[in-house]
This record gives sequence, structure tokens and C-alpha cells, in this order.
Amino acid sequence: MTSASDRLFTATRLVVVAGKGGVGKTTVTAVLANAAADLGLRVLVVTLDGRPGLDVLLGGSPGDGASYDGDLVKVGRGTSGSGSIHLRTLSASEALQDYLATQGLARLAKRLVSTGVVDVVASAAPGIDDLLVLGKIKHLVGLAGPDGPHDLVIVDGPAAGHALALLRSPANIASTVRGGPLRSQAIEVRDMLRDPQRSRLVLVTLPETTPVNELLETMQAVTDPNGDVSMALGPVIVNGVDHAPDVEALVESGAVPDGDLGAAARFRATKCAVHRREVARLDLELGRPVVRLPHVARSGLTADDIAYLATVAASHEELS
Repeated sequence: MTSASDRLFTATRLVVVAGKGGVGKTTVTAVLANAAADLGLRVLVVTLDGRPGLDVLLGGSPGDGASYDGDLVKVGRGTSGSGSIHLRTLSASEALQDYLATQGLARLAKRLVSTGVVDVVASAAPGIDDLLVLGKIKHLVGLAGPDGPHDLVIVDGPAAGHALALLRSPANIASTVRGGPLRSQAIEVRDMLRDPQRSRLVLVTLPETTPVNELLETMQAVTDPNGDVSMALGPVIVNGVDHAPDVEALVESGAVPDGDLGAAARFRATKCAVHRREVARLDLELGRPVVRLPHVARSGLTADDIAYLATVAASHEELS
């Protein structure tokens, strides 16, 4: 049984959503944001690359949240009406400009950004751009709470490969830079990521053999206590789980017709069996149930679909 203190939305201030490309990571980000807002939380959703579609999935209009300051895309959620979702996009150049402006160097900041110095520095010192973004996220996490502008920060992280590089950058820079504000920032961000009361990682996968294998490998890398990340895990979310017992029973009975309809039924029954097997494998490997989001038979998800999936997710005890 999960205790209240272990539930994702109340146990931490920052949730980073990560997974291999194509597993529905952005969909899950929208689902988690909706579920948290429906509990009355003020949610800040951060996207790092302005991925198209998140704005509409969250219930906003195309282009919402594309700026550094972002947009309020949903208000009045939850029984208290206090729940809301704010979407904003972060980039390394804007994070640098923001930081320098707080140090009284706004004019210098604009000049550096306009000359593309961030790209040059990032090429010469890998991880600097990631640290700039994580430093801004650390600042936003510090503002989270009853007296701040938001209660929870959810980051729609990059695909798993880049996500690992992003999360490793603070430890790598802290170990290579001997002193100064850069090393101090790296240590502070590293400590934030390793503190489960401030940060947790939610990994997303599909209920298929290769994505599940990749997720287990990523889990091992990010939870290694001696590794560069060592981040606490939130619930693992399996996206797009198909469940059709009637179709499976029909196929098993041998009563399916010939032709395309029968082929479609057999294909779906096989897919459901694979999904069930892979979810069971994950449950066994993790020692606890995963959060299952059902397959939605639609070519492009809508905000209403996300709202439905959010109710499914919110019913899982590890979230609320």
C-alpha cells in the first residue's frame, strides 16, 4: 500500500517526464498536468523544446506557452476551483539572459544572446546549456509552494538519450569545474535532482518488448546510487495499453470470420496478449504495479481524451 507521503503530486515539487521517442511522453505530461490540476494544484508545465501539440493537449490554443514567460491555459480546476495549468518554454539562451539580468547585466545578456555565444560555449563545454536550463528549473522549483505562484512543476523532458545527458550535466560539471558560480550552480542543481522531496523522475513506455527493455535499462542508469544522476523514481507509466477481453474470447473460441474482419480481430487479440505480458513483466521487475493508460483509438488525441486519461491516472494511488 502506498502511503500519502509517497504519492507523486504531494511528495515532491518537480516531476521530470522522460522516455524513448514515440512512447507518448508529451501525452503523459499533459495527462499528469490535468490530473494534478483536477486535484486543485497550480501546475507549471515546462517544455524544453517547444514541442508542438502540448498546448492543445492541455486545453489551450495553438501557440500557447511558446514564449519564455508562457501562458495560463487552464483555470478553475478541481472541487475548490484552485487548480490551474501554466505552460512555458525554456531555452538555454533565454535562461542565460534571465540569469544575467538578475545580476544587473541585462544589456550584456542581450548582446551575448544575439551573438550566439551560448551555442559556442555549449559546443566548447558540453553540458553548459543543459545546466543553464536546469538552473532556471531549480529557481522555479524554489518558488513552488502555498506562498508561490505554483504548487508543482512538471517538465516535458527530452527523449531518454538526451534526458540522461541533461540530468547528468550537473554532476559532470561539478566534478570538472574547480570553483566559481558555475560549480556552485551545478552542485545545487545536482542536489535538487537527488532530493526525492524536491524532484522525481517519471518514466514512460509502451507495453511492447523493446520499449520495456529500454525503460529497464534507463531505470538502472538513473537510479544507480553511485551514478551521475541517482534520481528518485516516481511511478512508471505504461501508455497505450490495449484491453479487449471480448475480442480475445472470440478469437480463442475460433468463431472469428474469415477475411479482413477476422484478421483484424486476431491481430488485436495478439496485441492485447503482448501488452498484458509486458505489463506483468514490468510489475514483476518493479515489485509494484505500474500506472496503465488505456489505448485511445484515435489518430490524434484531443484535450477531451487527455481529460479522460487524467481521470484514469488519478485513480492510481501513487499519484494523488
